[in-house]
Amino acid sequence: MPLPAVGSRLSLKGYTATVRYVGNVDGTVGDWIGVEWDDPARGKHDGVKDGKRYFSCLAPDAGSFIRPLPSIDYGRPFLDVLVGKYIEVQHGSATQETVVLGSSNGAIQVEAVNLDKIRGKFSRLERLRDISLDKEGVSRPNPAGEIRAKCPSVRSLDLSHNLIPSWEVIALIAIELPLLECLTLSNNRLQSFQSSIHAGQAFRNLTELQLNATLITWQTALDVIAFMPKLKHLELGYNRLSGLSSTEYPQGSFASLELLNLDGNDLMDWGDICRALRPFTSLRRLILSANPISVIPSITSSISKPSSLKHLALTDTRIDAWNSIDAVSDWCPGLEGLSINGTPLVQVDPETVQTWRQLAIARVPALRMLDGASISPRQRTDAELFYLSLISRIAYPSDAARLAAHKRWTVLCQLHGTPDISVSDSAKDDKLSNHLIEIEAILSSAPPLLSASHDISTVSQTTIRILPSAPLRLLRLKLQKVFKAPRGTRADVWMHMANGKFSRLGNLDGEKGVDENKEIGWWLDEGAKVVVCLKPGE
Repeated sequence: MPLPAVGSRLSLKGYTATVRYVGNVDGTVGDWIGVEWDDPARGKHDGVKDGKRYFSCLAPDAGSFIRPLPSIDYGRPFLDVLVGKYIEVQHGSATQETVVLGSSNGAIQVEAVNLDKIRGKFSRLERLRDISLDKEGVSRPNPAGEIRAKCPSVRSLDLSHNLIPSWEVIALIAIELPLLECLTLSNNRLQSFQSSIHAGQAFRNLTELQLNATLITWQTALDVIAFMPKLKHLELGYNRLSGLSSTEYPQGSFASLELLNLDGNDLMDWGDICRALRPFTSLRRLILSANPISVIPSITSSISKPSSLKHLALTDTRIDAWNSIDAVSDWCPGLEGLSINGTPLVQVDPETVQTWRQLAIARVPALRMLDGASISPRQRTDAELFYLSLISRIAYPSDAARLAAHKRWTVLCQLHGTPDISVSDSAKDDKLSNHLIEIEAILSSAPPLLSASHDISTVSQTTIRILPSAPLRLLRLKLQKVFKAPRGTRADVWMHMANGKFSRLGNLDGEKGVDENKEIGWWLDEGAKVVVCLKPGE
């Protein structure tokens, strides 16, 4: 049987690989195929055998040698696979098949029942608009014109986990699909892009491209998308990218790109990322989740800021300081959506998620969405008042030091009024004190207005003493008992600020949540005043 060419793709026992070497191996008889497995765990070395290098791998220790066996599958033409999946009805006795949902790392798999019946509805290939040939062994195009004649209406094509060796093959397939807009190539291993006469025409209408887990380089990605003038959505997750700066930007416009997904890579340098984003002048969404970014530095004039960004995902990164969130606001002044779940900012104290949420909202002025939850105007006011109160209880050597630590201090004081700053030397230790503090509690028939000071609809008034280390839920229970609330009643509590305004403590309507375990010393000091509104349980 003929030997495969270097660079071709193969499948053996369900595992896919790229051919890196064909020939003899010292000390053995016969031909060997040196391969790099897509799954590095299948490998035994990096192409070195007995001290001699035969080939190199993109992933460490992903290589091994195999014999040219008849059981090796080198793939089939596109149309052969398409017809076999969408027209032929013999699929064995299994009634369930696995379907992969979503993008990025393909982590969501579901069992779909009776797909054969569904395929019957799509057996007229000329009507197909969405084609999925994931894990079907596609390796090459058909003769020119055949694909276009069979399925001219295709707009979305999924070729993930296949045996396609190069971008040239991708172009020869795509050029046959003139209406193609969405192309998914995740979990393939394509040779470095070489510009060809087909690329410009093949990719001219693409608006979405997924290249997750392909080990593509940033430079190759730029070279490819330079031929995609309408591209809006690009996914490059899980490609082991450690840097993005490029000294060569290929000719072509990148102004159409609106979403860039870089999750699951090895990116650490925020400045490097911003430099790489310079050509993408319309970029609105940037996903950096699960990258080892730990610091977002203060803005510098030497690096262009991504001013067009509206949404930034930092989920599961290593951001651990609030000054990085302050810096995000400076780098992206129009930022409306932010994700910080899974960062040390939240994980340091998992019982205070609501506190972190308030701090993030207060520090990023344009934010409308945080970790997927919308921010109402009232929530923003609450967060900013809480933030002001928190700052006012911390001792600083000077006003300049306070402003350096909290850049929005002046602006927030202008919006809500300057809180009374009367911090003793031991104020920062109040929340850990073992001494009871006295709190004035006012029972009101209606919730107080947050935006302005006004007369409280007082029903009753008393004072209570409580440890500042007690959780907020205990304060609620104590207030319910003091005001003789019926069983099942909920107590909403508002802190009376020094400027006469109010800020709700904890979760809405006494709802159970992690903030209920927060020590009340975070909010209340000796002599603090709270307003309580009792509501019947549902």
